[in-house]
Amino acid sequence: MASFGSRSRERLNSCHVDLRLICDEAIKTMDFSVLEGHRSYSKQREYYKAGRSKLDGVKKKSKHQKTPSEAVDIAPYPIDFKQVAKSKARFYLLAGVMLQASEKLLSEGKISHKLRWGGDWDSDKEFSDQSFDDLPHFELIEV
Repeated sequence: MASFGSRSRERLNSCHVDLRLICDEAIKTMDFSVLEGHRSYSKQREYYKAGRSKLDGVKKKSKHQKTPSEAVDIAPYPIDFKQVAKSKARFYLLAGVMLQASEKLLSEGKISHKLRWGGDWDSDKEFSDQSFDDLPHFELIEV
């Protein structure tokens, strides 16, 4: 069974307990790395200016900016960005694992939030209607 390395665990520890529990459940099924949990104001501004985020960090704050973070960015491990189509498919597979883990934990009463994925912002399971794909991104939403 896969487990988190020290950097992934450190990043995950900056997140809300519900995200930690979801990730701990999901890694039992599929190996992945935690890219980012909590995000500083300056990093959020950098991502916004580079077009990597739609949230400016001031008027519209990211859930990554909360303490603890209500968002996490993850990537399947290992990943080969030279094979774009296969790598992208692995992000969709990981999303299914994460969403299934969150539904399981929610139904067991172990977490109190639902999970939203940056590849399906409106959670309608229709991926072609997204105007901004953020495949590594998962965030907590109220039930």
